[in-house]
Amino acid sequence: MNEGSNQIFGEIIRIDNVNTYLVKVQSESSFEPGVGEFAGVNSCDGLVVCVIKGVQRSVPEELATLLSFEQELKYLPYNTDFKSSYYIVFGLGVLSDDIKYRIRTAPQIRSPVKRLNKETIRKFHLKDDKPNISYFNQYRETLGDDLLLAISDELMYMLPEASRMLLIVKKYLEGSGKL
Repeated sequence: MNEGSNQIFGEIIRIDNVNTYLVKVQSESSFEPGVGEFAGVNSCDGLVVCVIKGVQRSVPEELATLLSFEQELKYLPYNTDFKSSYYIVFGLGVLSDDIKYRIRTAPQIRSPVKRLNKETIRKFHLKDDKPNISYFNQYRETLGDDLLLAISDELMYMLPEASRMLLIVKKYLEGSGKL
């Protein structure tokens, strides 16, 4: 659960589409995000509020076939990259002067990605001072019920005033019902 400041934990190294980015975690980062936690990255439209969708910790296939263990020692600079963590983050919407639950402009490559604090997460999920998770329906197929359940768990902590609504949503998701 992220309660602390907006701490940078990585940077975008690939943009798959306007909503999906691959983030390489800085080796010195002490923050290891979990699936369903919120992150943010600045774009020209404002702060893109994202959710951690997945993690990749595999050796790139094109490198794995080239290096034996003995060669790995010889190419030590690449060795550190093998141990890097990569996170797939999905943009849910933009927080600027108002809240938009769609993204028109993707952030730039090398943009820093930061852990979002509780206040920022609350601001994104409170539209006109009412809890709002309208992106659940919009992105349900893309994110999947398991990730939406993880987001619900995060929001139970961040938005206690929405707990009744979130319990109903969780019940439907767990039962594969319609929202």
